Amino acid sequence: MTKRLKSRVATLLATSALLFGSSVTLGASNATAATWTFEKGELFPSGSYTIVAYYNGTYAGLMDWRGDPLGGDPGDAFRVLDRLSDGHAMEAKMINPVTGRTATTRGHSAVYYSPWSTGDLTEGTNVYIQLCAVKGDYSSCSPAYSGHA
Repeated sequence: MTKRLKSRVATLLATSALLFGSSVTLGASNATAATWTFEKGELFPSGSYTIVAYYNGTYAGLMDWRGDPLGGDPGDAFRVLDRLSDGHAMEAKMINPVTGRTATTRGHSAVYYSPWSTGDLTEGTNVYIQLCAVKGDYSSCSPAYSGHA
């Protein structure tokens, strides 16, 4: 082999090794990245609805909004459920109307329902609530889905 051909082969092999190493590393990081997805449940005539959280496709928790009292549960109230022992908590915030109301499972082991976050709202008021999976400063959140009081 000529010196020039040997140099080209060495360059080609080095470049191939670098590209292979990069693709393996990138593939590994993407495969280990957690994926949170959220889905709004049925909107009932009372304005009640749920937001369900999935962690890598597994049902992880939910936010439950009650527009009217039902079966001993208060109306104009929401709570969250954390179902997985994955280190994440579920946290919901009322985005609109701006009330500062939240419900969280932070500091509790799964399976855990938070207390109801309550407060009287005018009948028919549109309510927007957002559900987040949280861990320390990290959060992955749903859109703010709507129901009504």
